[in-house]
Amino acid sequence: MGIVISSVTTEIGGGSSIEQAASAARRAIAEAGSTPEQIDALINTGVYRDSNMVEPAMSALIQQQAGIGLEYHSGDVPCLSFDLMNGACGILNAIQVSQALLEAPTVHRVLLVSGDAHPSKSPEPQPGFPIKPVGAAMLLEKVPGPAGFGALHISATDGRPAAEGFVRLAEMGTTGRSSIVVNRSADIEALLHHAVSAAEEALDVAEVALDRIVLICGRPVADFPALLAQRLGIAPEAVVADDTESDAHTSALPAAYLAARDCGTLDRADVALFVAAGAGPSAAAIAYRLPKP
Repeated sequence: MGIVISSVTTEIGGGSSIEQAASAARRAIAEAGSTPEQIDALINTGVYRDSNMVEPAMSALIQQQAGIGLEYHSGDVPCLSFDLMNGACGILNAIQVSQALLEAPTVHRVLLVSGDAHPSKSPEPQPGFPIKPVGAAMLLEKVPGPAGFGALHISATDGRPAAEGFVRLAEMGTTGRSSIVVNRSADIEALLHHAVSAAEEALDVAEVALDRIVLICGRPVADFPALLAQRLGIAPEAVVADDTESDAHTSALPAAYLAARDCGTLDRADVALFVAAGAGPSAAAIAYRLPKP
């Protein structure tokens, strides 16, 4: 039994993380041939929130807009939804949690959603906000056979990580609902160190030739994908980052996987190696044995 990706979608062009994630969720469900009633759990990995809302969980609002689990009938298992926030690595943490959830006999499909947008909800680029507003959804389900995700591997700093995105409460005045400060580390060497460490552990377990691997990664800095591939010994043509030309943050890996699928890169590989790196610095990697037609 393996956990595979049934569908993956992205939504670009809006300013609301909730609306974009919900739209991507609806399309992912439809493309998988499922219905909202067949979703057993929803995990949101988005970090930056519309209007800097603290409560309720963004997952609940996304679930509501996507029309998932809004009515309960006798004997139904309610849809579980929650936020899981760990920056760029959050989507891989959510896959790990999904593996545990799908071990239950009553859980068949878990929907992962993501989206980071400026709290002002403006679709226009905002000064100092380096993230491309992209909503994404990835539907996972269990199927018989060897295909699916392996174990998650993590590498992170031992020290206390610096705050990367925050609101200065003492200074925000009347703009607290529509402002955010994002400080990105320029230490690409630290990001690469942790990304290589996590990726090599995942590759060791996967036991697959490098020429049969496609690298799926984010773009925390412009040349990160190329440098990571070089250090892992993966050919440049087998590297796919999200095609939004900037950092899609928590949606970067679903966007990159979708791009790799649509351009045919996955057809030439046995394993997709997902690697994320971000604040901390920290990194995570997981190998995905691709289903065969």
